[in-house]
Amino acid sequence: MVQKTASEKASITAKPSVTVVRAWQLFRVTGKATGLKAGSKLTLQQKQKGKWVTLPASAPVAANGAYSLRVKLGIKGKNDLRVVSGKVTSQVFNVTVR
Repeated sequence: MVQKTASEKASITAKPSVTVVRAWQLFRVTGKATGLKAGSKLTLQQKQKGKWVTLPASAPVAANGAYSLRVKLGIKGKNDLRVVSGKVTSQVFNVTVR
């Protein structure tokens, strides 16, 4: 295996278009993936009962590293979310469903 230096380490940023939504209201999560190949699949995960669950929201990484996920959430309250690709994960962010 090739060792990667810290500067080459893959990372994902994630920013929701809103922080509060109604149940099942469509919103977007956008960001940039560095160190991942264009076309790599990114998926959204939600923390449910202490475990990360993959949601049916995914998007490919564009040639410039950008991505945009379309998301709908139905679990009311504060939702802990993150974007993942393989072993690479974004920081956790929150969206509250009213």
